[in-house]
Amino acid sequence: MSFSRHAEQFESNTHYSDLMCLRETGQAPKYDESLARFTEQFELGNMRDNLRHRCVLPEGHEGKCTHKYDFLLKDKKEAISEKLLGSIDLAIYSTPGNDDFVCKNRASRLYKVALTNEQEKAIRDKNEKKKCAIPLKDASTPMLLAQSYLDWWTFIIHTEGIEGLLADTPLARSVINMLKKNKQYLQNIVFHNRQIFDNEGYAICVIKRNRLKITDFADPTRNNRTEILDTDIQLGHCVPRSDNYPTIRGGNLIPMSRRGNLIIGEHLFTEDKWIDELRNIVKFY
Repeated sequence: MSFSRHAEQFESNTHYSDLMCLRETGQAPKYDESLARFTEQFELGNMRDNLRHRCVLPEGHEGKCTHKYDFLLKDKKEAISEKLLGSIDLAIYSTPGNDDFVCKNRASRLYKVALTNEQEKAIRDKNEKKKCAIPLKDASTPMLLAQSYLDWWTFIIHTEGIEGLLADTPLARSVINMLKKNKQYLQNIVFHNRQIFDNEGYAICVIKRNRLKITDFADPTRNNRTEILDTDIQLGHCVPRSDNYPTIRGGNLIPMSRRGNLIIGEHLFTEDKWIDELRNIVKFY
């Protein structure tokens, strides 16, 4: 089954469509048509054309549609709030860093041209920075990004230390209520064989099992690109990134500390291979 067919299958998840509005918004990535010459032979078809972000507000909401929950924080200009919102946008809506020789650095996951690793290698030339595509393994679709955004915020609002940052408005309360419903879905249905929240309902590193703090997601006192901690939270995948199917989707994203992500490697979170591997290591000590 192709990447696009897998995407259609994941998009049909009624849990998310029952919760969220999911209408198209006016927001979309920009595409430089002059770069088409680099990738004509690798275009992926209509799935990548005219993509628009979907609304992540509750079904039946009043007012304008939006693909962001910035209004959940009462003071967006406060240092920790500003950094947190930036980290969420980068994690969900942007691809990881790339070197620009073929794939753009920090581009939209909805960018029109998405190439497999093999396709990228075919046009790679270190004498020219093409900046004309994104890796297919980091691409997503509007519907799947909306699912992902909902899931990631579900972990955020159940993280210790978020309480004092949250707004108390009718819209914020309705979204938080929706996120709490999604929490039950993730724990009881998707990850029923793994604990992803502790006994008091707080988010944890799903590998090391320690309770997360909001500063693990965003710490305004340091530059987390140069001052790196093992407790820094990364966007973990239940099923690892692949050119064969979208992994930026609902039910596949989980918070892992930097150390936890190294421990699990490319293993599937819901299978026991990585746990058995650890057991085999510690039995000798």
